[in-house]
Amino acid sequence: MNQAIQFIDRFEFNVQSQQLTFFAQVSGLMVKCVIDTQSLALADQQAAKAHFEAVRFDYEDIAEQLIEDEEYNSAGEIVVAVLN
Repeated sequence: MNQAIQFIDRFEFNVQSQQLTFFAQVSGLMVKCVIDTQSLALADQQAAKAHFEAVRFDYEDIAEQLIEDEEYNSAGEIVVAVLN
């Protein structure tokens, strides 16, 4: 685990866009990690949280690798593929 990358206990879900967001601190800077969950059709914040918590460490591992590889999008975010 890279000590310069820390995932914080913060989670957001937008029902309309079906976008789940979690956050990492990278050398003191906040980085948004975004998951498009449209394929899961999550009904509400509670369903999104249950999904995220079930596979949180997998999402964090994927995001950590993308951050290390500097795979940021044009908005400076890390886009993580949805896990089923």
